[in-house]
Amino acid sequence: MRYENYGGLRELQIAKDEAALAAEEFYEKNWPFQTDEIAAQYEELQFTAVVMLAEFEQFAQQGSTKRAR
Repeated sequence: MRYENYGGLRELQIAKDEAALAAEEFYEKNWPFQTDEIAAQYEELQFTAVVMLAEFEQFAQQGSTKRAR
């Protein structure tokens, strides 16, 4: 992967890791969920973590495709 793509990949990796950690910490702090609102907040955090993972994987795969050319 080229150096200019590494910065973007690194930023996405950090965002992905932080989103996953935020969801995990929220779960540990609030389980068992006492209200639907708390459960919805956790679901939003989980969704954000999944989106960040997908973006990270897509960006990394695009870099791999460019290298293979």
